[in-house]
Amino acid sequence: MTRKLSFFTGLFLLVFFTCCNTYVNFYSHTYTSIPNTDTTKVYRLDLSYQNLDSLPDNISKIESLKMLNISGNSNIDLTRVFQKIASKESLEILILDSLAISSIPKSISEFSNLKQLSIAYNPDLELKQVFEIIPKDQLEFLNLKGNNIKNLPNNIIKLKALKDLNLSYNTITDSNSYTLLGQLPKLYSLWIDNNNLEELPETIGHLRQLRFLYIDQNKLKMLPNSMSKMSKLWVVHAGYNKFQELPIVFTEMRSLFMAHINNNNIRSIPQVYESAKYPLAGLILDNNPISEKERIKAKKIFKGFFLLSFEQK
Repeated sequence: MTRKLSFFTGLFLLVFFTCCNTYVNFYSHTYTSIPNTDTTKVYRLDLSYQNLDSLPDNISKIESLKMLNISGNSNIDLTRVFQKIASKESLEILILDSLAISSIPKSISEFSNLKQLSIAYNPDLELKQVFEIIPKDQLEFLNLKGNNIKNLPNNIIKLKALKDLNLSYNTITDSNSYTLLGQLPKLYSLWIDNNNLEELPETIGHLRQLRFLYIDQNKLKMLPNSMSKMSKLWVVHAGYNKFQELPIVFTEMRSLFMAHINNNNIRSIPQVYESAKYPLAGLILDNNPISEKERIKAKKIFKGFFLLSFEQK
């Protein structure tokens, strides 16, 4: 038992430090303006929400720019922006949130080493055009949060290097979108929280490659049996939904070791949890109306868990 707990504790720490590591690259100081003198150590530049219509001319002096954020400058001309960036091959993180854009210039393809792209809160964006032209070989993280997406275009399957995909605050309910996501071989983390989902389509089971799934803040009452096919999934975040019992499918998921299912309407633990064998070893049940009797029962069932919480606030 001690060895098992040590294993899960180590895995928990791995999850804690890696599951939300978007935009986290340490290139020293983040500048909010371009220095007039030495620019050799300018790697991170945040010019967001500065009411710009173009970038300062001296941006061309920055030879090793790694991260650029120009979010919130809704009058900016992206074609001119991309032209002014001198060392296109060095840029790894590009943040273009809230720009009121419907398309992206083809010249974005010149950023051949781009690893993280955020184009959140651009609800008029034509995704099919975007997926055709963005550099794909190195792209690991894509943020499409709040883009009024109802279904994903077929050419998303071209993003073969993609590991982390944020689709929060959309309304993606069609089954084909999840079939397409299942064809992204390296997809590691998927955010579909706040998508107004009343149910997950059976095709969610196609995401056999996934490790982390975020389905918080929806209207889910149950999970499809097809999730048992998600053989590599480690962690599910399913808080703030409408579950009335702990989903049975968790007992059929061969790699699931942790479930966050706080702030639901869970009152009982299904009997199958008493007899089934499953790897689940961490369970967050905070702020659910579980009776004291059910809590005592749950503590006996899950006595070997490295993490079990029933906190009420």
